[in-house]
Amino acid sequence: MVACDFNCQFVHVSAGWEGSAADARVLQDALTHDFYVPSGKFYLVDAGYANTPNFIAPYRNVRYHLQEQGRSNQRPSNAKELFNLRHAQLRNHVERIIGVLKMRFPILKCASHYPIDTQRDIVLAACVLHNFIKQNDGADQWLSEDIMAVSPSEIVDIPDGDQNYREDVTLNEQRRAGNLRRNQIAQDMWDDYIAHVQRNI
Repeated sequence: MVACDFNCQFVHVSAGWEGSAADARVLQDALTHDFYVPSGKFYLVDAGYANTPNFIAPYRNVRYHLQEQGRSNQRPSNAKELFNLRHAQLRNHVERIIGVLKMRFPILKCASHYPIDTQRDIVLAACVLHNFIKQNDGADQWLSEDIMAVSPSEIVDIPDGDQNYREDVTLNEQRRAGNLRRNQIAQDMWDDYIAHVQRNI
């Protein structure tokens, strides 16, 4: 599990879990160690996580694929669609950062024969070096923009964290408050969007 900022850097990395570990379990473990959400802030997460006040997931079963909407010249028709559209745009930002990391360090793309502790250390070292390069104005010109683009076909639906972990993860006790916060954000976005559209008619 990684958390990224808008400067294309990693602000948290949880490595060393088995591939079959549930997203919510990894997040819960990270929160019991050194990962925290600054006061008044939240992280955007994918639908594999439960929606809580500190971790805002997209709405389930609401369209949001960027290129599909662009090709058909469709505008969002309600607050949930607009929220998911903007959520997907930010998710592409995260996918791009992870893509850059894998291109810089191809060892991350393949299975490794190293012990699990060494594999964890390789991931952590790659993320630290990536941040160092970004902080020191390292150039990304050698990275192809075509390769970095995330195709909507690569965005797949994954299990809903709210459903899968309803009974066994304590974070899900905050789902109701998370839904209220997400609804308020979506409504504020929608009100602003409608006002903008009306000004430009």
